[in-house]
Amino acid sequence: MVVCSFCKSNYEFPKGTTVVQKDSSVRYYCSSKCRKNSEMGRLNKKVKWIRKSVVVKAEKTKKEASYKLKLEAKKAEEEAKLARKTKKKKE
Repeated sequence: MVVCSFCKSNYEFPKGTTVVQKDSSVRYYCSSKCRKNSEMGRLNKKVKWIRKSVVVKAEKTKKEASYKLKLEAKKAEEEAKLARKTKKKKE
């Protein structure tokens, strides 16, 4: 997976644009929108659509983390119940 030089999103290599500059540095762009914004000299920190996508990604990862914690807690609870049942059977 290649990372876009402007918006830092992952994309598959055959898609997008690869720009090789005179000093042999390589820049990867996922879309013409990213390429044009970069060529105009815009900073990716100030572009609204990139900031919005960063916020959405952060919220998504936060939700995924909380979901995983809930699953782990449920699993631990079930294991504790099983341990109690087997302990009672042995006695």
